[in-house]
Amino acid sequence: SKPLREYRIISNNARTMLGTIYLPAGRLIIDGSAAVSDQSAYTVIVVQLLDLYDGPTLYLNANYDATSVPVPKGVGPVNGKVVLTQ
Repeated sequence: SKPLREYRIISNNARTMLGTIYLPAGRLIIDGSAAVSDQSAYTVIVVQLLDLYDGPTLYLNANYDATSVPVPKGVGPVNGKVVLTQ
């Protein structure tokens, strides 16, 4: 199979990432030592591979009603299971 395309967030100032990061065939690398997305109402990440380097804490808040940013269909306050796979 072909290698995954890499996307990087390299920052100690990425505290707001409101919305959806959709990279179903990509690799997302988050590198930094500070909190990431902790000030966002919600963050949805869909990736093939997620790497956290240098000790960032990634927050995936789910306060969908706290913003006017649209929530994609199938995401948000719906009945179903949350899945984190390895």
